[in-house]
Formats: sequence, C-alpha cells, structure tokens
Amino acid sequence: MLDVGFAAVERQFLDLSASTTLPVSQLINLFLKSRKRTVNGTNYWNLYATYFKEHIPHYILLCRLFIDLTGATVRKQCYESFKDTYPDSYQDLLLMHEEASLLGSTPQTIAQCGQGFQKHYRRVIQILESASIKSGFEAAVVLCGKVVNEDGSLSYSYNTPGAAGFWETRCRASDDAIIRHLKAHV
Repeated sequence: MLDVGFAAVERQFLDLSASTTLPVSQLINLFLKSRKRTVNGTNYWNLYATYFKEHIPHYILLCRLFIDLTGATVRKQCYESFKDTYPDSYQDLLLMHEEASLLGSTPQTIAQCGQGFQKHYRRVIQILESASIKSGFEAAVVLCGKVVNEDGSLSYSYNTPGAAGFWETRCRASDDAIIRHLKAHV
C-alpha cells in the first residue's frame, strides 16, 4: 500500500518538475521548507559561521545599522538579520557559499579531498538525472581527481539511462578503461 502511495507522490513530483522545469530534488526541498520541515541534517548555523568569518568587516558594517554590537551575541544577531534579509533563500545562499568555498580551496587531507569528490559527483549526477527526466538530455560523464598519485581512488563514470553502454558502443572501452584514459590526460 505504501509503495503505491509513494509511486503516486513521485509521479506528482515528476509532473510538477516537468511543468516548472525545476529538479525534483529542489521541488521536494521547497515543499519541505514550505511546511517548516527538513530532511537533511544540514546545520545552517555552522555554514553561516564560515560565511560570517569570511565576511566580518563588511557584514559587521552592514549589521551595525540594525543590531547592537556591544554584546557577545554579535554573530547570532547577524545570523538572525541574514535570515530576515533573505527569508526564502538564506539556506540556498549558505549552501552555495559552502560549495564555492570547497571548489575554490584545496582540501588539506586525502580524506577531505575524497569527501569533496563524492559530494560533487553526486551533485553532478543529480543535475544530469534531472535534465534527463525534464528535458530528455542524455549524458556520459567521466570524473577523476587531478593529482595522479594521491587521487587514484577518485574516479567515476556515469551514464544516464538513455546513454547506457555509450563507452562500450562508441569508444569500444569499458568504464574502467575510459577512466584510465582520462587519468592519462589529467
């Protein structure tokens, strides 16, 4: 019974995605946000702490107009002001800031590099799947790390359903062979 209900809900989200051109994942997040619910355990306070640290001079000047800077709760007051200024988009802004920070900085450890790679390749797949569902786009993608000796395990090959078997039929190579070819050129 639950499977039937979930399938109906999924169809509704797919139809809404097709009519609004928004990815299903974004629609689900917007739906949950509009109902004051959340699925992921993202701690926006921690994301804001990084944002605040990078923008202290500018942000304090901006906040000085609205808050009392004499107390010990300056960051909290600035965070509340930030949420009030961007009530519908502050979470997206903080997530994009975090992603931009990750892309612009070099991870310090191999583990951090691996986590960043996993996060970004999942995001790429999400975008490709959404484009495939909404617009009928198909893709075959290969991703790998740029440091040969350290990023040996950071590689991934992905095909949307319409491009399944692309590497075998067009390049006469398996996923592993395509990954090796890409690594040879990085």
